[in-house]
Amino acid sequence: MKRSRQLALLAVAQTPWALVGCGAQDAQPQAMTKQGFYTSVEACERDGNSAELCRRASQAADTASTNDAPRYKSKADCIAEYGDLCTEKREASGGFWMPLMTGFMLSQMLSPGRAPTYLDSNPIYRTRAGQYTEAYRDRDRGGGGYVGGGTYGTSARAGDGTRMRPVDIAPNRAVTMSRSGFGSASAARSGWGGSSRGG
Repeated sequence: MKRSRQLALLAVAQTPWALVGCGAQDAQPQAMTKQGFYTSVEACERDGNSAELCRRASQAADTASTNDAPRYKSKADCIAEYGDLCTEKREASGGFWMPLMTGFMLSQMLSPGRAPTYLDSNPIYRTRAGQYTEAYRDRDRGGGGYVGGGTYGTSARAGDGTRMRPVDIAPNRAVTMSRSGFGSASAARSGWGGSSRGG
């Protein structure tokens, strides 16, 4: 009888610690990223970013565009997807057509009590239909290949591991994204002084 009472008291005594453990886990700060889609360095600065950061992001996107932009065998193929926003590039192995970069996506990491930390910048293009698309490196895929699904056809190639995705945020205004466990995300539009989003 005494033994069973002791076991019951021991179980009750341990319960608050288990609850405290759950509460502490749920209270952990969520990882936050902030993204801004900008059509120019000036627009990036007007949104509250430093001139140095905006220039760095624009230059990084421009460099990435040289390697990662969709490549078309003919001018007609490029125009069919991007309208007049196409240019010809010449290389030792031959020439190709590619869309002109119309903006860049600036990504930063947010940490409590710290200034945003630069993550990366990707080039953005505007399709003939008026949709903005972002070229990004898919680090989980090895080797080069064709970009997109059926949208870009078999004539469009990009750099190794490069993929395309639609841009779902408005130009020239940053948004933040909070990511919690199991890959879930919550989003809300805001300026750089805001507190939540995504991309």
